[in-house]
Amino acid sequence: MDQRRRQAFTLIELLVVIAIIAILAAILFPVFAQAREKARQVSCLSNIKQLGTAIYMYVQDYDEMYPHADYSLPAGSGSPLNPSASGTFATRVNHYKWESWLLPYVKNVQIMQCPSRQKDAEAWAVNGELKNAYALNLSITGASNGLQDRPSFLGGSLSGVQTVAETFLIQELYNQVTYNYLINNGSNVLYPAALRESWEPYLKPSGTTDRRNAPHNEGLNLSFADGHAKWMHVNNFLSQCPTAAQYNACIVTLRTNPGSGSGVNTFYITAPPAWTAKFNLWGLY
Repeated sequence: MDQRRRQAFTLIELLVVIAIIAILAAILFPVFAQAREKARQVSCLSNIKQLGTAIYMYVQDYDEMYPHADYSLPAGSGSPLNPSASGTFATRVNHYKWESWLLPYVKNVQIMQCPSRQKDAEAWAVNGELKNAYALNLSITGASNGLQDRPSFLGGSLSGVQTVAETFLIQELYNQVTYNYLINNGSNVLYPAALRESWEPYLKPSGTTDRRNAPHNEGLNLSFADGHAKWMHVNNFLSQCPTAAQYNACIVTLRTNPGSGSGVNTFYITAPPAWTAKFNLWGLY
């Protein structure tokens, strides 16, 4: 009779196996996380591409004029994005946002939210606003605040954009519209608040990419005036922003958080800014 017996694992052998599994997990988990984020990045890029295409379709239907934001609605109309929003602001004025103009073309509010960004639940439920999602570049499109027009320095039409493949219309941002300068002299002309000194503390505080503001592998997605969309590393984005020495915007205090969750996106200036070089990303030709 075979006297051999099956021996159990020793404690040392079990510890070695556990250690190997732990090492493999430590190696693979970051890879899995990167793969998940890459999938979200692709989904976000698809979203912003569809929004850019919708804008391109919109301008073809509206004499090549870009959609504005914050048009007034009659009292009690409610937010077109979220009709069930309960707040008084949602049912009062200024709620025909730029996303609302695109609804007939995309027919889906879900693509207006980046999967890597957490929707501001209160803004959505109370005011019917999509925050921490995508922002329209008002300095290119122009805007309307209630019944007051705020024209773009480029005229607010497709014909005013000289480099449609290089000038962005939509970016990822907490607020629904980009950070901009407004000449508060009756003309109410909008210019881009494109200063690198403003964007750098937001995207790369202390020299390190803030993943809340640039969640996609140290970058963000943008949609351009010709309808295409692409991912851009924060360093590339910042390199296409003029410095204060290159862009005189006549500002008193430099604001350093263009994506802040509080406050407004408009900074008042006293005269048209001047720039010393071309920055096509911002329409500074």
